[in-house]
Amino acid sequence: MSITHAREPRDFVRTLSKGYATLILAILGLSPSFAIAYLYFFQDPGLRFEHHTFHEIAIGVSVLQSGFISYVTWRCYLHSGEAFLRWLTLAFLGFTLIYGLHGAFTGSAHDHVWLFILYGPASRLTMATCLLAALMTYKRQVIAIGKRSHGSYWLFWISVFMLINVFVFFLADSAWASWARMVMEIAALCISLICVVIIIARRIRSPLMTIYALSLLFFAQSSLSFILSHIWNHQWWLAHVIFASGFMALSYGVIQAFLTTRSFSKVYSQTELMDQIKSEKARAEDALLELQRAHKDLENLAAIDPLTGAANRREFLARSAEEISRAVRSGAPLAMLMADLDHFKHINDNYGHQAGDKVLEVFVATAKEALRPSDFIGRLGGEEFALLLPDATCETAGIVAERLRSMVESKIVTVGSARLRFTVSFGAAQYGPDGTTYESVIEVADSRMYRAKREGRNRVVVQ
Repeated sequence: MSITHAREPRDFVRTLSKGYATLILAILGLSPSFAIAYLYFFQDPGLRFEHHTFHEIAIGVSVLQSGFISYVTWRCYLHSGEAFLRWLTLAFLGFTLIYGLHGAFTGSAHDHVWLFILYGPASRLTMATCLLAALMTYKRQVIAIGKRSHGSYWLFWISVFMLINVFVFFLADSAWASWARMVMEIAALCISLICVVIIIARRIRSPLMTIYALSLLFFAQSSLSFILSHIWNHQWWLAHVIFASGFMALSYGVIQAFLTTRSFSKVYSQTELMDQIKSEKARAEDALLELQRAHKDLENLAAIDPLTGAANRREFLARSAEEISRAVRSGAPLAMLMADLDHFKHINDNYGHQAGDKVLEVFVATAKEALRPSDFIGRLGGEEFALLLPDATCETAGIVAERLRSMVESKIVTVGSARLRFTVSFGAAQYGPDGTTYESVIEVADSRMYRAKREGRNRVVVQ
């Protein structure tokens, strides 16, 4: 009786541990879906990180990696003769030969977007199909030694992959390009999921096949992310990261096989393999965070005038559009100021451009002191600036401009031994009374600023 009671708790703990391990694997395999859902529901799909050089480098690294893994897998196949490894070699080889063109045509992203895009889903679909074929032969077929290295077999498949490249090239120039992209991504997604179902149904529990299943789940979720994405946006880059994570996990499985038994059905150290998968997942998450940080830095660089720290013209236009939309919804007033530094050419000509740059910096710094937290300043070009004042009438804008004008007039700018003073002319306008578009309001403010110039400079004109 005591033996039975002692065994039952152990059996319960073992069952509970297995269930826990299965749960962990499921969460690990489906973790990309959380990132996909987050970007889909909470991120602006219009945010883009378009960096051709970065993309070309990333694709180049991927192609070199897949080429190397193709060779290692082929070496494993020559040793074990597993038909599974032969198809796995073809999966990596086909991906390498097709995916490389996705990077090669990066420069065509603007002129011929489908030529750039279609090689991505074509490579993923080719790889998924070969992975399915490999799975169907798992532990069921061993190739005779004399037939393993026949060159004609590999040349045939290389020719097939080249024909796929040619087919995609002509497809990219057809009316079905957009439709073909979705079909290929959906097909790749479905095939990857079918592979996972087969592994579960056949109860294949080899450590490397667990990695195989996790990689297929990542590939399926990568295709889902590509389906939901727009070119160059965060979702699009996330899809690349998810696929790369699955690819690295599968690559590690191949390397582990090569370093041990050179077979996918006989491996060692399951604990080490699982630790490596978790490590690769962590690296992928770090890569995504790094990408997001890089994208944020690029957004800031693209929005700020590097000399003065004011917003550039594009960012000011975007902010103006937002504030105009808000003013239309809420009925709140919105004013704009145009500012132009007086006799700025004289400063450059007599004291040098370094002095001119210093004057511009001082003006923007002074403006930020004078403005409210909700106000916004942008440099439209040269010595011309625009200021956006939400919840302000034209009269209020005039008061703000007068305060800023007075502050600027009292400033002394020291450049070397020179001590300079400068002044600014302002023109004010209000959305609604002075126009119902950004262009019309800024034009009125600009004309009033020029009137301030004509009337003697260093003044504010509000009517």
